[in-house]
Amino acid sequence: MIKNLKQISLFFNIDDKTLEDIASFSKIVDYKKDNIIFYEGEKNNFFYGIVYGQVLMYDSDLKGNIIPKNQFGCGDIFGLIAKIQNKPFCLSAKCMSECKIIKIDYENFKTYISNPPFSDRIIKMLSNQIMQEIEFNKLQKYDTTKRVIYTLLNFPQKFVKKKKYMLAKELNMSPETLSRILSKLKNEGIICYCDKSIKVIDYKKLKEMID
Repeated sequence: MIKNLKQISLFFNIDDKTLEDIASFSKIVDYKKDNIIFYEGEKNNFFYGIVYGQVLMYDSDLKGNIIPKNQFGCGDIFGLIAKIQNKPFCLSAKCMSECKIIKIDYENFKTYISNPPFSDRIIKMLSNQIMQEIEFNKLQKYDTTKRVIYTLLNFPQKFVKKKKYMLAKELNMSPETLSRILSKLKNEGIICYCDKSIKVIDYKKLKEMID
């Protein structure tokens, strides 16, 4: 368990004695692709750390269609904000691949929250999430092409091994429109496809397109 905890960013470089205590109220769960970890509105005693795999956080519209909101990967934690606020989960969580996830009991863990380095790391994590949400909301003022460019510049992680139809929903456009924009950027030598991900190779030209 300690070896797995050390894979989670919140627990990097934490002494083994502390990790042994945290391990005593944590458990590892293996999930298959498309397994639901929790649903929006659900409330339990855990937050989660990803040893490996990809997890999608999503909302649903009135027709039950998935609206992607965030994606987490190896080393990330999720579900902690709801625990700190003592509220139900505001989004659902679904495995995008096979996952090994650590479930950590928040009631036992919260004694550590006010102490460094956990307090500093959690504050930084929450601040980053808030800033990302603010920045991502700025997309609404752009047309479809500039939405893609802005996301490539500011949220490149969203293009890492993510299915196009999921990203298209997140950017509020059709998959066909997203594919057309990405193909144009690729043909102009601005981006490239590498290991099922999209990488920017000409940042200068990309920035000029949005200025």
